[in-house]
Amino acid sequence: MTFEFRLPDVGEGTDSAEIVEWHVAVGAKVREDQPLVDIETDKAVVGIPCPTTGTVVALAAQEGDTVAVGAVLAVFAAPGEASLDADPGEGVEQSSAPAREDAVAEPAALAEITMLSEAAAAAAAAAAQAGHVLASPAARAAAREAGIDLSSVSGSGPLGGVRVGDLDGPRVAANGGVPRASAAASREDEHRPLRGTRRTIARTLTKQWQTVPHVTDYREVDVSALLELRRLLRADAVRRGDDDVAAVVTATPILVKLAATLLKRHPLLNATIDMDRDEITVYGAINIGIAVATPEGLIVPVIHDADRKTVFEIAVEAAALTAAARERTLNSSDLAGATFTVNNYGSLGIWLGTPIIPPGQSANLGIGRIDDRAVVRDGEITIRPIAALACSGDHRLLDGDVIARFVSDLVRAIEDPVSLFGDLR
Repeated sequence: MTFEFRLPDVGEGTDSAEIVEWHVAVGAKVREDQPLVDIETDKAVVGIPCPTTGTVVALAAQEGDTVAVGAVLAVFAAPGEASLDADPGEGVEQSSAPAREDAVAEPAALAEITMLSEAAAAAAAAAAQAGHVLASPAARAAAREAGIDLSSVSGSGPLGGVRVGDLDGPRVAANGGVPRASAAASREDEHRPLRGTRRTIARTLTKQWQTVPHVTDYREVDVSALLELRRLLRADAVRRGDDDVAAVVTATPILVKLAATLLKRHPLLNATIDMDRDEITVYGAINIGIAVATPEGLIVPVIHDADRKTVFEIAVEAAALTAAARERTLNSSDLAGATFTVNNYGSLGIWLGTPIIPPGQSANLGIGRIDDRAVVRDGEITIRPIAALACSGDHRLLDGDVIARFVSDLVRAIEDPVSLFGDLR
């Protein structure tokens, strides 16, 4: 009896996923709940465990392939009943038909179930003769960065494919991973598939830029008081023995708290417009998305009810979300429900940017790096820490004066944050 395991809906709101790495091979005996495969959705890398105990009969996709939700992912046989010639029927969850030892796989089946099949072995041999190396996308990227010639690496993956872990230690040939002269001299174009987070970013930003008329208010702001407030908050946390909290109190959580508080006074910046329904939705909750740069692209986890949280609470939550975003361990609830976005790109060295408004929102606030600049105060030239703000708004919903009033209030709050509300702790 064989069991077809289909790619489940992992709750990320996507209809497909990319195979990142298999943790089993055809013929392997597995236990229920042991690691089966890592998949990458549009938002995160998710590990999927084995659904049953038995033997792996077939793996229906290779590393780097994209599989639709509901499509066959792997085929298992019950303990003692494994057959590598199993030919599961299309759309059948389980099959009680005995494995046919003399069965010959049809071409369609060979196309779908390739791991360690004769067709796959032949393809692998042909690839090797042509000088192509089987490797996962992650391994190829890591090899390029490290300057390692993949042909010098002994792969541990299915069909001898190279995985990221194979790039270290004895699997790398004695040439030390130095690319061959012929490879170094090659100037051929490299074609990479557009998948995962980068594909989502490309599609989303293209649609937003083409369909949402952006209007952006740029300002310079003196952040002296904000930096002093940050120092006081950190000192307060240290006095209370919360050194870990003090370490994560940066300018970002203070800015998030200021923006969230002001959005109650400027509700149209915490709203969205639906042209198909001719409707404006002003959100009751204030949920702030915080943009996080990761190796895979920009990810925006959400701090829910930010207006009801203290700076300390926001700082701790933001630090945890940022770490999870970079480790690709966020869940769907961490990424859902943003009503406004704060993008602190100053850590990237950017002075001024133009934020693009995310779907379902009407505004995106960006802040750049802090520079010491000469400014005039009380008729005299002095040096102050200055940052540039950029607030983009959806011009279908927000006129320039509406955005300007919000930004003006925000500038005043940054330059005198305690005046906006009493206890920031």
